[in-house]
Amino acid sequence: MRRSSTDTNYLRLFFLSISFLFLLIMGSLYTWLPSFVGLFFIYVLINFEDEKNRLYLYLSFLYLIFYDINRGFYLFSYIFTFLIFYNFFLDKVRNYFSCINCILVMYVLVAYIGHYFMNVFIAYLLNETIIELSKEYIYYILIDMVLASIIFKGRV
Repeated sequence: MRRSSTDTNYLRLFFLSISFLFLLIMGSLYTWLPSFVGLFFIYVLINFEDEKNRLYLYLSFLYLIFYDINRGFYLFSYIFTFLIFYNFFLDKVRNYFSCINCILVMYVLVAYIGHYFMNVFIAYLLNETIIELSKEYIYYILIDMVLASIIFKGRV
């Protein structure tokens, strides 16, 4: 009897979501472990209009929301960062840069630095204290830049 391919897709999605949850837990326990937020942000940017990857796209958004909650950022700040960058700056970045690695580096910088400035803006609006940018973020940005240039090389 032949197995249905939908069963394997749901199994892959289940194990992928369990590994994302494990990554979030381990990232909160060990601060030297990068969170790979830039990679998820790039995946969302690249596959936002693709209909067949909707479940993986929702899972990536869920990971970014849980990252906001886990690290003490404002809720949905990654979604706001994504919406602003996607609607206003994505085409300009793709037209301005011709090298694929430069585009990927820009996406990672937007994922981290743009997210930080979005949180600073929300903190300013709410008259809260501004979250400081730690030195670990430079390490996270560098790791995500290298991995993004390897993983997403032919997909931009």
